[in-house]
Amino acid sequence: MPIVNWGETELFMKRLMLFIEPMAAQLNIFSQFTLPRLGSFILAGLVNRRPGWSARVFIEGRQRFDLQVWIEKNGRPDVIGISTITATVKRGYALADECRAQGIPVILGGPHVTFVPDEALVHAGLVVRAEGEGAMNALLDLWKDGYVEATNAFYAGVPNLSWRDASGCNQHNATAPWIVDLDALPVPDFTLADGTADCVIGRRKTVMVQTSRGCPFDCSFCSVTGMFGKKFRYRSVESVLNELHRYDRPDHFVFFCDDNFTANPRRARELLEAMIAEGFQFHWSTQVRTDLGRDPELVSLLKRAGCHTVFIGFESVNPQSLTEMKKKQNLVDISHAIDVVQAAGIHIHGMFVFGFDADNWDTVEATVSFAQERKLTSVQLLILTPLPGSQLYQQLRADARITSFDWELYDTHHVVYRPAGFTPYELQRAQIYGHTRLYALPEGFRKLACGRWVAAGLSFYAWKLNRDWQKGNRAYLKALAAASGSADSVGRDALG
Repeated sequence: MPIVNWGETELFMKRLMLFIEPMAAQLNIFSQFTLPRLGSFILAGLVNRRPGWSARVFIEGRQRFDLQVWIEKNGRPDVIGISTITATVKRGYALADECRAQGIPVILGGPHVTFVPDEALVHAGLVVRAEGEGAMNALLDLWKDGYVEATNAFYAGVPNLSWRDASGCNQHNATAPWIVDLDALPVPDFTLADGTADCVIGRRKTVMVQTSRGCPFDCSFCSVTGMFGKKFRYRSVESVLNELHRYDRPDHFVFFCDDNFTANPRRARELLEAMIAEGFQFHWSTQVRTDLGRDPELVSLLKRAGCHTVFIGFESVNPQSLTEMKKKQNLVDISHAIDVVQAAGIHIHGMFVFGFDADNWDTVEATVSFAQERKLTSVQLLILTPLPGSQLYQQLRADARITSFDWELYDTHHVVYRPAGFTPYELQRAQIYGHTRLYALPEGFRKLACGRWVAAGLSFYAWKLNRDWQKGNRAYLKALAAASGSADSVGRDALG
C-alpha cells in the first residue's frame, strides 16, 4: 500500500505481510495437533517492529488457508511469506502459485527450499535460505518505499537470498554468519495467528519455546546442521524466563523445541535452577540425547523444574546402524539413559528409525522387544528418509537409490528409496508391524490396568492412528507392493 502524507502529521497506511505455514498432506502423529514452527512468528515480529509494516500469521492444521476468505477478513497482503519443510513443500508451492496468480509477491523459506532453491524459484520470486532474520531485515530496508520487483539488482545485497535477475539467471547470494545474539530476536507472539496456531492437548494449551539453535553432531540423516550450523547458540536465561512468564498457568504446557535442551550441562543447570526459583506452574517437555543419563543430578533438576516428558532419539538398537548414522552413542548409553530418566519419574518418548543398510527384520523384532521391555511411555517408529540437506540424501542420490521425489511422501512414514536389508514394501510393512505390536488394543488395556494412564492414552491414540493411516494409504501400499514384486503379505501379518 502506498504511503499517504496528510500534512505535518504524515499519517500512513501500513503495508501488510502474511506468513503461512502449510499443512502436510499425509496423516502423521501430529495431524490432530497444531504444533507450529517458530520461524514465521519470529519473522512476523521483525516486520511488526517496522513502523510502515504489519504482519500476521496463518498456520494450516485444523483448517486450510483460503486466500479470498483471508483477504475479505484482513485485507490484501502486499507480500506473502511461506515457510515449508520437505513434507509440506508441495502444498507450499501450490499456495505460492495461487498467490502469484493474484498478483501478490511471494517469498519462500524453510529447511526444504534452503537446499533446493532452484526448484523453489519456479514458484516464488524470492527464496530465503537457512536463517531468515538477517535476510528479512535487509528486505525490509530495501522495501522502505514499497515492494521492489524480484528481478531488481538491489537484491544482490540481501544475504541468504536466492532470486532471478533481469536476464532470467538464478542468483544465490552469500550466506551471512550465524546469528549470535538470539536475545535480539522477537519473542514469538502466537496471537498473530488468530487462533490457527492454538494447540490444546488434554485441556492444556501447548506452546513452543526455543532457547538455542544449532547442533554439532551432524547425524547422517539430519539436515539441522546445514540449516542452523554446528555450533550451539543460546538465549540468555533472563530472556527465556521473561518469555516463560507469559505461559505461567497450570493450564499451559511448554515444549522446548531445542534440538538438545541439555547439550550444555552448565547452561542447562543455570536455566533449570532459575525456573525452579520462579516456581512456574506449567509442566513441559523437550528433546535430549542419551548422554543426559551420565548426569543424574541434571535429570533430577529437570524433574524439579517441571519436566513431564523427554523426547529421545535412540534411533536404533542395531550397533552397526548407530555407527552408520554417526549417532555417537551405543546400546549401553541408551539403556543407562532410560534407567536414569525413568528413575527420576520422567516419561520417555523414544524414537527409532528403520531402514539403515545394516537393518533387517531382526532389527525390527529387537526394537519392538526392547521398547516393550523397557516400558517406554510412548514409541515412534520412523522410516529412514533422505531429506534434502542431509548426508544421507547426497549419498543415496549419488547411488541412484532414491525412488521417488514426491515430497509429500518425505514424512518418515513412506519409503522413498531402495533399502539394503528390505524391499521397499517390506520396510513399509516393518513400520506398520512395529506400531501394531506396540499399540495393539490389549497393550493399551494392560497399561490402563497397571495405572500407566499417560502411556495408555497415547497407546489408544496410536492404535487408531495406525489403523487410519493404513486405510488412507491402501492405494500407496498396493502400488509399493507391486513395484517391490511383493504379494499382499511379506511372510508376516503386519496387522497382527
